[in-house]
Amino acid sequence: MKDEWFRWEREATIHLLFPTLEGSMSPLERFSGFGFPTTILIFRNGVVTWCVKEKEFYGLGSRLLKIYTDPQKEKQMVKETSKRLKILRKVEKKIDKAPISDLESSDLINLYFKLHDTFVNYYGIGAIQEPLAMEAEIELKNIGSLSSEKIASLTIPNKLSYIQEAENYLLQTKNIEDFIKKYYWLDNNYFETKVLSKRDVKERLAHIKLTKLSTRKPHSNLNNEGQRLVELLRNFALYQDERKRNILVYLHYLEILLKEIGKRSNISLHAIRDTFPQEIEDILKGNTTEDFINKRRRECLVVWKTKAKAPLILIGNKAKKWSEILAPKVNKTRVIKGNCASKGRVRGRVRVLLNARENAKLKAGEILVTFMTSPDFMSAIRKCSAIVTNLGGITSHAAIISRELGIPCIVGTKNATKVLKTGNLVEVNADKGTIEILS
Repeated sequence: MKDEWFRWEREATIHLLFPTLEGSMSPLERFSGFGFPTTILIFRNGVVTWCVKEKEFYGLGSRLLKIYTDPQKEKQMVKETSKRLKILRKVEKKIDKAPISDLESSDLINLYFKLHDTFVNYYGIGAIQEPLAMEAEIELKNIGSLSSEKIASLTIPNKLSYIQEAENYLLQTKNIEDFIKKYYWLDNNYFETKVLSKRDVKERLAHIKLTKLSTRKPHSNLNNEGQRLVELLRNFALYQDERKRNILVYLHYLEILLKEIGKRSNISLHAIRDTFPQEIEDILKGNTTEDFINKRRRECLVVWKTKAKAPLILIGNKAKKWSEILAPKVNKTRVIKGNCASKGRVRGRVRVLLNARENAKLKAGEILVTFMTSPDFMSAIRKCSAIVTNLGGITSHAAIISRELGIPCIVGTKNATKVLKTGNLVEVNADKGTIEILS
């Protein structure tokens, strides 16, 4: 029986990820006319599984695609995104200038919600990107009878990703202090944030190489509709990359406020990360305990139904019951299939990494297998011979980075982290989108 659920899985804490769900619901609907369908998030000990019924997810993508195939609608979206980002940047600058530790609690709360609300409003447009891009990829395959490998080569953006832009900047300037000022947020993620140290940057400088923009070949046989889909995918790869950059910066400022809230409430930052935005006032009043937060971290399920103003939150046994129902069914197989994001063929040993804090475990030449990559995986990506991910399309981080580095990459396998084990000898044939287990 075909699995009906689309799952997005990665390391994350509640407070750092939850605002993206908020933006995906009514803010997205206000902007585009369509919000996300009923969405379920399962948080379990620092890992989240984001679940949406596959048919409904692609249905949303189809409706959004009909809007943004119109170039004028796309231009309006870009203009409005820029406008909302400027508002978010103003709030972040305000946090930079504010005497955070001296603020009255009421002022701290106001500043927190100002940041929260402006980010959710910004993300209300950003949430368009994944469903639209994934549906556009399917449409392009249908129209042009193109392989994933061909689509990947056609849709290479005309600009380097921000991670490669940053590393080229470091190589060319060798100015560590200036790099930190400009890219202090580079290793942030949905699990935690950190400000780059001189040691971090020196280690990065020792392993990076200059990256040049990949070239793409035109496809003369595509009709106007196909050419427009190629253009959209190329553009949305850039929009998605820029959105990720802005999220990492936002997370830096969010954690500045969360640290202060936790300090005043005698709750550790580790625990504060697993609270919800609507709890902030109660936390500052002392109405939420760290013991309760720790219990919720073990198993918490968030159900946000279509058109609902707020989600249902379940913990404990109720959450466990639902998470077991939603768990993917894994069949034994020796060949896993996905989509080509960067062509190539390689044999090697598997290294399954479920979070970037395990990067050092990956040995040179191993094949990185993970839920999906993000900038904090770069120290592992530089050493690996290929990338295999459960999720993602040709506009995903893994797809863009692998093409820039020239290593094979297969995305969208759905279950690679469940089927493959560290140490497996496999052959990755990205041209065909297959991973064969040899031993």
